[in-house]
Amino acid sequence: MDFRFSPQEENFRQEIRDWLKGNLPDDWTGDRFTRSDENRNVYRDFAKRLATKKWVAPHWPVEYGGLGLSVIEQLIFNEEMSYANAPIGYSTIGVGWAGPTIIVYGTGQQKKQHLSA
Repeated sequence: MDFRFSPQEENFRQEIRDWLKGNLPDDWTGDRFTRSDENRNVYRDFAKRLATKKWVAPHWPVEYGGLGLSVIEQLIFNEEMSYANAPIGYSTIGVGWAGPTIIVYGTGQQKKQHLSA
């Protein structure tokens, strides 16, 4: 069994790394646990930057604003964000829990109201 990443997956990994080099704040210390106005602003700005790539919820289906990433691509994305200590923990409940639950179990009206891209 071959556990290596495919060339496309490695290209995706490199795309994330390159993007992070140009989009992480220069003065970001990786302090994701101190609550302050400054950190809040860093998180908001970074979320806006992620949104330009559709990387706020890249694992969501395309019809709900995601990229429909495969499980392996999700792993690569999360791994690279973690390695960079990127400020992405702002949306764990909405993007990671509530959204996927509505995608699977929500009514059409709930999807329209809460998941519009």
